[in-house]
Amino acid sequence: MTPGMDDGRLALGITTGFAAALLSAVSYLVSRHHAGRPGGDAIRLLVCAHLLMAVVSLPLTWLAGPVATPMAAWLPPLAGSACCYLMGQVALFAALQLAPASRVAPLLGLKIGMLAAIVTWLPGDPLGARQWAAVALSVAAAALLQRGGGIGPAALALVLVTCLAFAVADLCIVGLIDGLQAGQLHPAAAGARLRAAALAMSLTYVTCGGVAAIVLLCVPRTRPREARDWRAGGWYAAAWLGSMVALYACFGLLGAVFGNILQSTRGVMAIVLGATLAHLGWHELEERVDRSTLVRRVMAAILMTVAVALYATKPPPATTPGQPASGHGVRACAPA
Repeated sequence: MTPGMDDGRLALGITTGFAAALLSAVSYLVSRHHAGRPGGDAIRLLVCAHLLMAVVSLPLTWLAGPVATPMAAWLPPLAGSACCYLMGQVALFAALQLAPASRVAPLLGLKIGMLAAIVTWLPGDPLGARQWAAVALSVAAAALLQRGGGIGPAALALVLVTCLAFAVADLCIVGLIDGLQAGQLHPAAAGARLRAAALAMSLTYVTCGGVAAIVLLCVPRTRPREARDWRAGGWYAAAWLGSMVALYACFGLLGAVFGNILQSTRGVMAIVLGATLAHLGWHELEERVDRSTLVRRVMAAILMTVAVALYATKPPPATTPGQPASGHGVRACAPA
């Protein structure tokens, strides 16, 4: 088990990470289905969904707040997380218009490598050999999932932009959680980290909803034309916001890198969901796969599981008598 982390916290973090992965996979299918239908528009879907998510998130800011943290401690990471997240969403929606979710989602595991590379240049404890091995395994799993019929150059470029934007956003999220937790009356109390994570999530989506409202007013093509635009936005908002609730909780419990390794299993989940839809005849959303592809993807799923286990079971480093152990705790990958 990771040093400094009890069994209950680790189990809850892993559970929320996998829940985030499953709901993410569902959201990709929803976006591809509704944005690709006749009369559908990806940006309109994004605007509608984020307006709805802001409405849901606004009451959460009152329930999770207030905090006494100075604005300088949380406003910059809030701006960074919102801006980078929205950039990533636009790129992701564009990629999903060019390729099915089962081919796009596995490549999002490449975000792990980008995130870990960024973390190595930040103050704090560096990632250990086992963490880098876990990162390498998760990236290898994403590559194996993609092998045998990749996506085109344009879609790949959009996926890479998505990965980079989301990696920076994730680190900003952890910084935002840190800043909000420090401003609580009892920042070290049980549940303080989860409360800060809930407030960070709600503030981020209220901010994104404000941006969506501005886009709605300034860009006529993004305005809903009929009720099904709002319904589509509602379905996407439910899946995505549910995923983010789980992901923010996971980041608060385990940190950004481990949380992203757990979330990267969304590629496997997207493949399973895609194969099921293809079997049911939804060929406009997903393609059927042969047995060899299925076996290869099962192997990739095992690699992803090994990556999770490898990161979670890092042994404590050797210490000299009388000195406390140092190393990766729950927040070792957060910017400090």
